Amino acid sequence: MAKKRYPIVQDRVIDEQQIIPRRGGIYRLCGSGFAGKTMRVYAEAWTAMALMNGQYVHWIDGACRFNPARVLACFPDSYPNANDLLHNLFIGRGFTVHQFTSLIDRVANELAITMAKLIIVDGPIVMHLDAQVKDREARTLLKRSIDKLNQIAVNNDVAVIVITAAKAHSKRHKMLLDIVDNHCNQSLLGSRRKIGSKGKMWLIHRPSGSCGFQEEWQEQETLEQSYSRILHQQLWSHSNDEIEELVIID
Repeated sequence: MAKKRYPIVQDRVIDEQQIIPRRGGIYRLCGSGFAGKTMRVYAEAWTAMALMNGQYVHWIDGACRFNPARVLACFPDSYPNANDLLHNLFIGRGFTVHQFTSLIDRVANELAITMAKLIIVDGPIVMHLDAQVKDREARTLLKRSIDKLNQIAVNNDVAVIVITAAKAHSKRHKMLLDIVDNHCNQSLLGSRRKIGSKGKMWLIHRPSGSCGFQEEWQEQETLEQSYSRILHQQLWSHSNDEIEELVIID
């Protein structure tokens, strides 16, 4: 199969409007660390944005690392009753590959109740790397799950975000990453680059080709604090229609 190629537009700072997930397909976040953990902050921020807009969100945790405090950190400090918004966030955690597969199968029926427009699948490959699962079974189960997610995204007009490592560390891992990549219509790759004495996150979005460094506002801010302030600005400086456009719902 021919390797996908996309135009690259050289921007110093990436246009964050270009990288917002669109409904009707699978969006892959690719990062370093365990199962792409460096890019999980984007899924957490987009989750917070959807919750603030009154939406329900499904988060399927395949990496056993979900922490609600990280989502709470994305809400503006002045936002009232932020804790209550977590009631609209539905968490499913699979400890084995078959439990994970069952969670994917169930989410379509759950959408009929919640009408959610955002699904996060964190670390979909992790359970499929279990040494007790044979290569063929791992490949078959993951392909089935990704096919199901793509069907859900298209049929329900939902944005599905999957978080994976950017680079494979084994033959099986590469095979599974390729399955995910072949089903995604958007992706955001993040890698750390050293600029002078500090590291910055370089981002590449496909298929738009938009690329650039993640915008940094103040050196003393953590990434969560930056998102908190940005979300506050988006919430109060735009009309309701503009906010809905920004937070996935068109």
